[in-house]
Amino acid sequence: MTSRAPTNAEAQRGMDHGNDPFLALARALTILSEQDGLRSFSLPYPREAQLALDRVILHCLNHGWTPPKSLPELLSWCTRRSVGDSEFGVSPALVSQGARWIHPIGMMPTRTCLELAPLGRPGRVEQDALNSLAALEHRCGSAGRFSRCRQFLARHPLVTHQDRFGRRWEAMTWNKVRELYEPVPEALLDRRMLTVCGTCGLPARAPSGERESGPDTWCEGEDCPPGVRFRLLREPGQCLILRRSLRAFLVAPARTEQAAMDELARIGGGHQLLADSGLGAYRITGSGLRTCLMQVYDRRQPSFLGGRVSEAFSSATDPALVVVPRRAVGQDGYRDAFETALSNECRGRVTLTTPDDLERHLRVQDPPPTQKVEGADA
Repeated sequence: MTSRAPTNAEAQRGMDHGNDPFLALARALTILSEQDGLRSFSLPYPREAQLALDRVILHCLNHGWTPPKSLPELLSWCTRRSVGDSEFGVSPALVSQGARWIHPIGMMPTRTCLELAPLGRPGRVEQDALNSLAALEHRCGSAGRFSRCRQFLARHPLVTHQDRFGRRWEAMTWNKVRELYEPVPEALLDRRMLTVCGTCGLPARAPSGERESGPDTWCEGEDCPPGVRFRLLREPGQCLILRRSLRAFLVAPARTEQAAMDELARIGGGHQLLADSGLGAYRITGSGLRTCLMQVYDRRQPSFLGGRVSEAFSSATDPALVVVPRRAVGQDGYRDAFETALSNECRGRVTLTTPDDLERHLRVQDPPPTQKVEGADA
């Protein structure tokens, strides 16, 4: 009998997040990049990194494969091999098999690596973003002030010395969010300079001589179009950068969220940012529109997004719209993988959509006219 591949839901239920080599590896790479960057690190290795290496070695030995001989060799694997390689032990029902753990040009954990978490719960990096926003919401004290601070963070992944002395600088907002910024890490610098993507404003890296985005360059957002000129900051010591967790989980989906807000304004939809909603859920209302919840995401892996959405909306009773970029739902299998990973409680109540398709899901359809029965009075 031919065995079938596990479904997304089966694979997620079967994960033992303490022993799965690929989850341990994702955590270890994140920790290494936070401490020293992945371009240079020294002994002793962090405990998580050594445990990840041990689990990958054991996984390989159990299958009769040649394991990596050291942590540097394992990191080299992560830049050269896709997640789909059997040595990593990743279920094809969970992660797109062409993804990598480390970007070979950026030499940083990929967004796929940062997204991985067991059974729909937030991983290390996303949890840091959630904790940071919860603390910020508490400091703000009002929904309006928190919304302004959240918008500031999304628009300013990087703050320069010139920004802080500009005419339109939001000093009161800056006082609330200042602690979420830090000096630019050495791992993001190249020849003591910082390259910034001209589209999303996130850190980038390009071979010497490259001045615009292309196939041989890296942008932390990973999805910006080619042909856009980079911004080169020659004095990165005069800059502060938003912490990585918020760049990955707040800045990355910001353009999609703005597109959704623009579409709501066009169709006359009102939106209210819900309190304690993590990365930001909204209640949508409006004349002639359905009342529902809405949250915007930009995630590389639809299976893990489905798990996170199931956790986020499991106790909600209103219908919910999960808004993602058009390029995401255009990928083969993205929608199916997302819907398969949804919990039973969310199926039929949570809808995956895009900013340009919001009106179709929100507009209340007029009931069909009552057909006149032949021979009835006018």
